Amino acid sequence: MSNGIVLLALGLAVAMIVCSIPAGAVVTPLPGQGNQTGILFGVHPNAKTNETITAFIAEHGEIRWHESTYNHTHEYVYIVPANACEEQLVYLNKIRADEHGGEQSIEQIWIIGCDEAMPLAAELRFPEIFAKYPALSNDAELRSYIEYQSPNRYEVVTARPSRAQVYFINDTGVFTEYIVLLSGGEIVSTTYVSEENLTVGRAEAEAQALSGRSPDARVENVVLKVYGGDRIVWEVTVRAGRETEIVQVPSDLAPGQSLRTTTPGFGAVFAALGVGLSFALYRRRG
Repeated sequence: MSNGIVLLALGLAVAMIVCSIPAGAVVTPLPGQGNQTGILFGVHPNAKTNETITAFIAEHGEIRWHESTYNHTHEYVYIVPANACEEQLVYLNKIRADEHGGEQSIEQIWIIGCDEAMPLAAELRFPEIFAKYPALSNDAELRSYIEYQSPNRYEVVTARPSRAQVYFINDTGVFTEYIVLLSGGEIVSTTYVSEENLTVGRAEAEAQALSGRSPDARVENVVLKVYGGDRIVWEVTVRAGRETEIVQVPSDLAPGQSLRTTTPGFGAVFAALGVGLSFALYRRRG
């Protein structure tokens, strides 16, 4: 086959692909192709009419941008200065909004450091428990705790079939917990507690639980429990050989400290999605 025939075949193939694209479709070039500001405004026209976004681009000049998952209905759009980068703009965008038809989509905007990244939605971090108790999605403080304090695990204690406590636990640094009491699947109350507010911290509680035990004894699990609204107990699971024991180590609140307990009403909403079609600008850099 001659070179001329090969080139003709390639040309026809390209023409067929181009002709198959609907007239109103937005063609997104590969990363790095074309003017990135123009491409951003073509894919997300609401960015072009947002004063905060256009001011950021005007200030920083050439940009790069990309999208990242938040949850099933929203995504992050990152706008990053292409040259010297000290800060980047990120906005939360409604995925299925008809931007080309004029539907608003931008719901929140952040200015963050270039080495930072926005978190996944709480329900994507712990999908099983959010699927089991959908009311958890309505607690804005819980969502904030999960998304910005990054608890690494949760535990569920069921007192009765209709009543449960869910403990979201961050034990990778300063030990913190966000405790949700549910009844009939609805949130009755929530409590936030940190070892920084207690007279007995995690390390001391573990030391007390292991005191006087055999050298092979080890801590398997630690949970903070709050009883009666004000009695705080470290429950330390200790294993020695084949035997496991839960040791309770009580703690008081440090002077001047109090538990942060709330009783959500019907007005609880996901704060990050704002109200209506409004949006807010947040700077997360210190």
